[in-house]
Amino acid sequence: MWKLTTPQRYRWAFAVMLLAATLFRAWHVTTLPLSGDEAYHWEWSRHLALGYYDHPGLTAYCIWLSTHLLGRSTEFSVRLPAVVLGAGTAIVCFLLAVAVAREKEASPLESGRAGFLAGALALITPILAFLSGYMSTDPPLLFAWALSLFLFYRALTHGRWPDWIGGGVAYGLALQSKFLAFFLAAALAAFVLMSSADRKWLRRPRPYVAAAIAMLIVSPFLWWNAEHQWATFLFNFAYRQQRAFAPQHLLVFLAVSALVSVSPGLFAWSTTAIAEGFRRWFHRQERGSLYLIIATAVPLAYFLYESLWQPISPHWPAAAWLGVLVWLGVEWSPLWAAGRRPPLARTSIGIALIVVLAAHVALHWPPECVPQWSYSPQPTRINTAKNVERFGWPELGARIAEVRDAMTRAQQANAPDSGRDGVFLITDQYGLSAAVAFYTPGQPRSHLWRRRMNCGENYRYWDDFRALGGQDVIFVTKRESHARRAAEQLAGHCRRVDPPETVAILRNGLELRAFHLVRGYRFDGEPPEFGD
Repeated sequence: MWKLTTPQRYRWAFAVMLLAATLFRAWHVTTLPLSGDEAYHWEWSRHLALGYYDHPGLTAYCIWLSTHLLGRSTEFSVRLPAVVLGAGTAIVCFLLAVAVAREKEASPLESGRAGFLAGALALITPILAFLSGYMSTDPPLLFAWALSLFLFYRALTHGRWPDWIGGGVAYGLALQSKFLAFFLAAALAAFVLMSSADRKWLRRPRPYVAAAIAMLIVSPFLWWNAEHQWATFLFNFAYRQQRAFAPQHLLVFLAVSALVSVSPGLFAWSTTAIAEGFRRWFHRQERGSLYLIIATAVPLAYFLYESLWQPISPHWPAAAWLGVLVWLGVEWSPLWAAGRRPPLARTSIGIALIVVLAAHVALHWPPECVPQWSYSPQPTRINTAKNVERFGWPELGARIAEVRDAMTRAQQANAPDSGRDGVFLITDQYGLSAAVAFYTPGQPRSHLWRRRMNCGENYRYWDDFRALGGQDVIFVTKRESHARRAAEQLAGHCRRVDPPETVAILRNGLELRAFHLVRGYRFDGEPPEFGD
């Protein structure tokens, strides 16, 4: 059996593993429809701006680049940046582990093995694997976070200008991805203050130049917010902060992290590693341990505190795990010889792989075999019944196109010279609106017809209902009760409204789900009024 005995072989082994994982992800992303959030981010890319209501805009730019390079918008082209950035994150974890191991004066063989283990952990940790095929604000954040950690570690260790400048650019991109990048700056600041060997940088210009570069990169987003009443800041720090002391969320957060997000073995290793890393710093002044562990401890401490007040989504702390996973790779490396492997390390890695594979299988599990369960604090978001939502989008899009074409032909037959002919689409959910636009042939614009809510409010900047006056309208919803209510509301804005129509989604003769359409004629151009 071929044994990995040289650093080069570890690099090749990691390259083969990375290629296999990336090719599998590139295939798998074509097997599932876009989620509502993914489709909404795709809509961002069709309305390029310096900022967005929900988040900064790097995700939109990545999707725009991918869809334009490939020539069309498909599940593959929208999710390709997530696949590429996921591979990039694993590569940077490999490089960071090698750099930290070398500073500890590890041999070339141990350094290569550390990189291999850290890169492998970045590929198989469930939450990181999931986000490497799901296009949201997290894949850009994960890559920029990892790259910032790597470049700033080199900068702090060697002091070279290119590393400081590169670190500033990487951190600017992290800020352009998601506000959670703030915690990386807090972790780096804590490291510099705690490490006596690194406090010298507080008296030198290079860190401040890096910070200035990061602020320069994020300044267009800040300018956009200043022009839009600081909408993104209000959304993230005010509107969505519905807090009430509920410590059960802490138990749920720990359970989800242990069982799903990180997997049981790696979660146990990671939590003990945080304590061990700080112990080594206090007793041995191990600089590399402090750097990696504090990059995990600072953001995790925040999420542990927040979990006392609100539910924590599993993907929020995803970037926090990168530091401790790299630390595990470095620490396991010298022990990864015959008979000296850390206890249960192989088992932990195997369990993580099983969780990842089980998640991929579950995404394709027949809906009739899925047990009904929902998470009571967020039953509409975390619910096994949502398994059926992967079905029916092409059928819905085809039916919308049929209705739209029929209404267009009727317009042309009845008033060929009106000059205001056209049919537009509206829905009552931002994710549904984006998905309808994505899956309807021709990918037309879709608009949001609902009262103001926390998420998806970027439609307020895109929708111009007055420009649609005189056109006919198709309202789309997932619930029959919403269709009936919409018909009543549209009756005040249209000359005539037809009764709701049901679009049933069948599988093997059984109805899995249904959509509902409402047709309205000669819309008056007045924006909806819901008392908000």
